Amino acid sequence: MPTARTPRIAAALTVLGLAASGLLAAPATAAPAARDLSVKGVPTVVARMTSHHIRLSVGHDMRAGRVMFKVVAGDGRGHELQLLRLHRGYSAREAQADFGKAFGGNVAAVNRLDNNITFLGGAPTSPGEPGWFSVDLHANRLMVVDQNGPAATVLKVHGTAPSRPTVPHSSRITTLSYGFDPSLRNMPANGWTLVNNHSDQPHFVVMNRIKKGTTGKMVRDYFKSGSQKQPPWARHANTSTAVISPYRSETFHYDLPAGRYLLMCFWPDDETGMPHVAMGMWHFVTLR
Repeated sequence: MPTARTPRIAAALTVLGLAASGLLAAPATAAPAARDLSVKGVPTVVARMTSHHIRLSVGHDMRAGRVMFKVVAGDGRGHELQLLRLHRGYSAREAQADFGKAFGGNVAAVNRLDNNITFLGGAPTSPGEPGWFSVDLHANRLMVVDQNGPAATVLKVHGTAPSRPTVPHSSRITTLSYGFDPSLRNMPANGWTLVNNHSDQPHFVVMNRIKKGTTGKMVRDYFKSGSQKQPPWARHANTSTAVISPYRSETFHYDLPAGRYLLMCFWPDDETGMPHVAMGMWHFVTLR
């Protein structure tokens, strides 16, 4: 996981960055090897991401079941993989239009996204630092897209899921309707965490390091102000999951410097169009 990226708080307020344009299948090739976090008995799919292509080590077809994704940056830039399923009758072109409207506060567009896309999670990657996540997949036609650009490809999942081992995790982050419920107040600074969306709206989890002495009032005042500038209390270390639909989960790997962090969700609300973080969906945690 990236450990020293620019804080993405203000950028996320403006747009998620999931570019649905160019949802075209890319040729399949294997990604280069890197550090191995795989779990015996759980297949690993390597996704090599560039500005123009996403190439999967399994091609465009794989068996259902628990699977791990290793996300690799292949062009010297940062990327963020989002796994999703477009529902029947809802096109990539419609999704592309609705993403722009939804993050502009259009409630109707938010509801179309919520109702017509199943978001299955994902992970970011930067050069030399692969991202890892694990999900349970059922037979269906899925899209693998880059939140940071137009690249995308298709993944067809078939068959029934065999019994496979779980991916061990040392903590859990549960997203609620407008809040977080981490299993630990002091989480490990690196490892696997189970992210479980226990609400009726999609969420994603941003973990951003903050300065010592940051108070709840400082956070509330910043989001209440509507500022698009980086908050003075943000520090340069963060990561995030991709979007996860209601009552779904992913097991997510992170590796961050020890310190104090703010958990946030910027998905737009289905009633107000506001980012959830502006409605109070944030939570302090400490990584040790």
